[in-house]
Amino acid sequence: MSILKTKLTATLTCLCLLFSTALTTKIAAASETNSIYQNAKTQLPPDFYALYRIVDRIARANEYDTRPWQIVRVAKYDTQAFTQNSNLIPIYNGVLEQLGGDTSALACIISHEMVHHKQRHQVVSNLEKVQLIAEIQQEAEKQVLSREKISPVTAVGDFVVRRVIGGAIGTVVGGVLDNQNNRRFRKAQKQINAIVEQKTAELEESITKQSRENEFEADKLAYLASVKAGFDREGCLRAMLILNRTPGVEFDENHPTVEERITAIKAVMELQAENLVEEGQENLFKTEPLTYNLSANQTSLRVNSRHGASMGDNIDRMFGD
Repeated sequence: MSILKTKLTATLTCLCLLFSTALTTKIAAASETNSIYQNAKTQLPPDFYALYRIVDRIARANEYDTRPWQIVRVAKYDTQAFTQNSNLIPIYNGVLEQLGGDTSALACIISHEMVHHKQRHQVVSNLEKVQLIAEIQQEAEKQVLSREKISPVTAVGDFVVRRVIGGAIGTVVGGVLDNQNNRRFRKAQKQINAIVEQKTAELEESITKQSRENEFEADKLAYLASVKAGFDREGCLRAMLILNRTPGVEFDENHPTVEERITAIKAVMELQAENLVEEGQENLFKTEPLTYNLSANQTSLRVNSRHGASMGDNIDRMFGD
C-alpha cells in the first residue's frame, strides 16, 4: 500500500512540475509579447500602432506572416493602389477619420487588401488597357491585310506618294492609286474597325467580370481572415458602410456596388465561425509578435515576416547571436 502511495505521490509531483514549467513558460512568453506591444505603443504614432497590431494579428492567425507587409497612409483613395507594390496595404486617410475607433471594421479593410496579394489578383490599369487595345488593333490589321492580300507596304504607299510627290505628277499618280486601292482599303478598314470594336468590347467585359469576381473573393476571404484573427464578425459589414459614406471614396464600374458586397458578406456570415476562431488562436499561440520598422518620415510602416527584418535576424533566430 505504501509503495502504491509513493508512486502516486511521485506521479502527482511530476505532473505538478510539468504544469508549473508549462505555466512559467507561458507567462514568460506572454510577458515578452506584452513587452513588444508596449514598446510599439510607445514608439509608433497611434494610428500606426493600431495598424501594426491589426496586421500582426491577421498575419499570424492566418499564416500570412511568411512575407513582410508595407502599410502606407495615402491622401487619395485609389482602388488600384495595391498593385503599385507587391505587399502594399494602402490606408486612405479619409477612411481612418471615419472609423471612429472601430478596430474590427479597419481589420476587415486591411484583410481585404492582404487577400488581394495572397490571391495574386491582377488589376488592369488604364495604361495597360490602352496597350491591350493597341495590340488588338495591330492584330486586326495583320489579319485583314493578310486575308485581303494587301501588303502593309502597299497600304501606306498611297500616303507616302501623296506626301513626297507634289504638283501635277503627284496628283496623277495619286489618282491611279485611288482607283486601284481605295475600294480595297476602305473594305479592309471597315473589317479592321469591326474586329477592333468587337475585341475591345470583349476585353472590357472580361476586365469587369474578373474585377468583380476578385472583389467578391477578397471580401469573402477578408471576412474569414478577420474572424479567424478574433475580430468582430460584424466588422466587415460596418467596413462597407464606412466606405460608402467616406468622402472621396468612389468605386469604378468594375467594382460591385456596396449593396451587392454587403449581401455577399451576409451569405458568408451564415457559416459557423467557432472553428475559425479556435484555429486562429492556435496559430497565434505558436507564433511570436512580428517586428516592425517605421519609415523616417513616419508615413509608412513595415511589418516584418516571421523570419525577421533581415537575413541577420533570421540567422540569429536560427543559431543564436
